[in-house]
Amino acid sequence: MAFTSADRQRIIDDYLAQTGRPMFIPGEFVDWLAGEPEHEAYDWFYGMDDVTAAREHRIAMARRMAGGLRITVSVQEVTTTVVHIAPREYPAFISPMSTRRSGGGYTPFDPHNPADMAELQREGAVAMQSWLNRYAGAFADTDLSVMREIAARASPPALSA
Repeated sequence: MAFTSADRQRIIDDYLAQTGRPMFIPGEFVDWLAGEPEHEAYDWFYGMDDVTAAREHRIAMARRMAGGLRITVSVQEVTTTVVHIAPREYPAFISPMSTRRSGGGYTPFDPHNPADMAELQREGAVAMQSWLNRYAGAFADTDLSVMREIAARASPPALSA
């Protein structure tokens, strides 16, 4: 079960209105939801047994453990007279979109592999669009056109039948 952003916002707003809470505290929400089996979000949190939920939680923890790891690769740029070595930082692992439907996972990132680089650029453009969606208003007096241009490169992959 997946809720849209608007659904999640409505659910949280309704929870805050029903409980009179001034802020959303995830643990309190989950505790409150446990006593609301008719609530539309109940199955999202309690629609599985505790063993399955614990496994899903551990998988999410493992994703967070792998996320954000970095590797540093020296890239040699050769010009006619000067050799310039520029260190560039990349994630140690990526999660290719093409393998996610079949269970996915994280693969070591190879900066010399065009497919890995294309996937990283796609992920970066998606993340940049997400950042723009969330924070662009806070930077209204800043020229974000270059960021928007990079984010525009992220086009969702075509779904095959």
